[in-house]
Formats: sequence, C-alpha cells, structure tokens
Amino acid sequence: MIRAARPEDAGEVAALCGQLGYPTSAADAERRLREFAARADVPVFIYELGGRVVAWMQLREAATLESGAGVEIVGLVVDERARGAGVGAAMVAFAKRWARERGHARVRVRTNQVRTRTHAFYERAGFALTKVQRVYDAGI
Repeated sequence: MIRAARPEDAGEVAALCGQLGYPTSAADAERRLREFAARADVPVFIYELGGRVVAWMQLREAATLESGAGVEIVGLVVDERARGAGVGAAMVAFAKRWARERGHARVRVRTNQVRTRTHAFYERAGFALTKVQRVYDAGI
C-alpha cells in the first residue's frame, strides 16, 4: 500500500536513509516529515507492507527556465530486504501517475554515479539518461 508519510514513520524512514548511506536521526526525520506535510509541492510517500514501512519516496514539483515544469523523484529508498520484489517499480509507477494527475509530462530522477544497479532499475522503468553532472555544496 502506498500512502502519505506520517510523522510516526520517522524511525523507519531514518533507518532506510541509513541503508542508503545518509545517516539520519529519527528526530530529524520526524521534523522534516512535519515540514514537508505542510507543503503540497514536496510530498513524501510510504510503501507499507504487512504493517511495516519498506520504502519511502519524496517527489518535488518544480519549474525551471531551461526545462519547464515537471516532477522529480528527489528520494526513493527501498528496504534492502524488499529489493527486487517490485516495490520500487510500484513507487515509480505511482510517481508517474501523480505527475500526470497534476498535468506534468515529465518525471526526472537523479542518482549517484556509483549506484549502477539503480541506473539499470530506472532504465527498466522507462527513464533515459539525459545528463551527467557534478553536485557541489557550500557551507554558509
């Protein structure tokens, strides 16, 4: 079952973030889930299986001058014990429906260069590689 994330999902969401290499505390995940719940443009969805959170996905509606409007999958994590069972494919299909319902014609996703298994997953889901880029952060 795919549903909107709730603050009480924070512990499981944080654990999934850790599986992907992004350590996050349950308190930080809860604070962020509360912030995002108040915004319609950055929803977080949960895949629940047998009463357990096995995946989360965050979408973002955005428009840029060069690319126009669309939806981006800004985060998608499937529990390592549930990978290969169709959970990720169901989440991506959900994202595409969600985008179409809002009048968008494109869904974009970015993935780390080292995640080759993830690249193959997205290509099987109908995504085409359109750009390779570097990401820079600056503390302020």
